[in-house]
Amino acid sequence: MSTRREFIKHTAGVVVAAVPAARSGPGLEVPQTGRDYPQRLEASRLATGVTGASFAYWDGRVLHTATAGLRNSVTGDPVTVDTVMHVGSITKVMNAALLMQLVDEGRVALEDPVRKHLPELRLRDKQALERMTCGMLLNHTSGINCDWLPEYGPDQERIVDSIGRCADLDQLFPPGEETSYCNMATVIAGYMVQKLRSKSWYTLIKSRIYEPLGMGHALVDPLEVPRFRASVGDLTDRVTGKLVQSTRPFLAPSFAPAGSTQMTTATDLIAFARALMNGGVGNCNARILSAASAKRMSEPTAEFVPVGANALKVGLGWMISPGGLLSHAGGGPGIRSHLFAHPESGRAAALLTNCDRGDELKKAFLDPILEAWTGIRSAPPHPRPGSVDPRPYVGIYESNIDRYIVSAREGGLALRTRDKIDTFDNFVDQDSAATELVSVGNDTFAGKDTTPGGSDMMVRFIRPGPDGRMRFVSSWERLMARVKS
Repeated sequence: MSTRREFIKHTAGVVVAAVPAARSGPGLEVPQTGRDYPQRLEASRLATGVTGASFAYWDGRVLHTATAGLRNSVTGDPVTVDTVMHVGSITKVMNAALLMQLVDEGRVALEDPVRKHLPELRLRDKQALERMTCGMLLNHTSGINCDWLPEYGPDQERIVDSIGRCADLDQLFPPGEETSYCNMATVIAGYMVQKLRSKSWYTLIKSRIYEPLGMGHALVDPLEVPRFRASVGDLTDRVTGKLVQSTRPFLAPSFAPAGSTQMTTATDLIAFARALMNGGVGNCNARILSAASAKRMSEPTAEFVPVGANALKVGLGWMISPGGLLSHAGGGPGIRSHLFAHPESGRAAALLTNCDRGDELKKAFLDPILEAWTGIRSAPPHPRPGSVDPRPYVGIYESNIDRYIVSAREGGLALRTRDKIDTFDNFVDQDSAATELVSVGNDTFAGKDTTPGGSDMMVRFIRPGPDGRMRFVSSWERLMARVKS
């Protein structure tokens, strides 16, 4: 698939069950490197071709760390424990925590209409705006048709600039009727916090999360990068298959609450995850949330369309998946990041990479650790032989950033995709080659991508209309609406 597929695949994540937050053991605060994590990380990095990686693991008692590879493939500098790396959409969990702090103070209720706090907000669908609640901004049920916007230049990329652009946005569905991952809704929530506190969102992240939790190696303002050892992402060239360094290491700052600018170390991310598992109290005994709000963030509020073995529920910020895992993932220009927390055992793990092949490293290195926590292993779907009637599925499906073109082929379906917004250096301004879609049952199909750096995918068609044609296709927690038969 094209570059956009790679980005959106990693902006949600695997997550799970609503269980009471368990307090972490007192343990040691000095990072330990036992249990051969450094050797295993390096071996997995080499096997998957990832540029660099940083790993931190709180086992309930001891913090383990490991690093491997290069933080900058051009200069040859190695990744170190204090290297800050992009975390992408993991930022959404912190953004949700900022809003929940206002809930704790009684200044916002999740059931409040968004317009109560942001009367200046405009959407193309006025009725949808009246129905939209603050909680819908955090659990991807707002229906706003905006996963991303083009960049408008440095002097037009404030968070408030994105709010003004909402007036041109339509709806994928009425608020609360479906679930589809939405970056713009998160930006609106971040702007709400900024407005109600009369302080910059960047300042609030630092003063209300970083500082109380002792996160000394973390930033959301790109102007602070010179203070740190920072990584740079590598992208796969779509023609040669080789890795090249991104010339656009940050996405648009106007989307900072959705994850476009934050960089941290893996160990600092663990400090944040532990605080949420510990009822909102950090390792330094500083409280950032009430126990009720920390628990509420980890409880299911909605569910993405199940596609294959993936059964993601949505909390507030967190994603929730079977087996007791809370998580969020992050993507960006040559970055893949993952944060997992397991409240039942008090464990947490973070894996940050500066390469668009980072998900393969996660599968090779981190998945066995997570499986040991939950006892659950994801099984690949099995194709179901036989022909498929293409009529319910054939058509063009779109969101504001993607176009999926589904056509009939002998015995089944074929898919071509197109990115509608140029975001990464390896953007391709044309339809992808046709990918065969093979039925795995339940209106779900698997596709195998053979292009350099491409990723296999699954799609599921849902909500047939009166004519029997599907109204939506779901892929990587996003819905696209049928626009043409």
